Amino acid sequence: MAIEAVLLTPVLVAAIIMIAAGSRYVDARSQTNHAAYAAARAASLTTNQEAAVQDGRKAAEHSMAERGRACADLKVDIDAGDFNPGGTVRATVACTADLSDLVGIGLPGSKTFKFTAVVPLEEHRDFP
Repeated sequence: MAIEAVLLTPVLVAAIIMIAAGSRYVDARSQTNHAAYAAARAASLTTNQEAAVQDGRKAAEHSMAERGRACADLKVDIDAGDFNPGGTVRATVACTADLSDLVGIGLPGSKTFKFTAVVPLEEHRDFP
């Protein structure tokens, strides 16, 4: 019985570490995706291009902070060049997740996740 415990303990510890690493990876990916959609949606609800860029950037930053910041570096790009009725707003969010504490199990020290979300603007909306 003692031999089985000695042999199985490292396997169980490795499995737990792999599950933790996988959850950190998936969480950072999910947070980046959510931040891109939040940024595009917030930008689409504004009244002009400048406000769209500002509000989209704030929404992405707020989304990442609200969900437990998984990013060591966050970049947000809001493209509101087609900001007119029937146009679109595009938000691209890039998040570099710090995985340096998990390097010993074969993961890279960091991973950059990049997502783009596009939200249409209403065709019958009045813009100032």
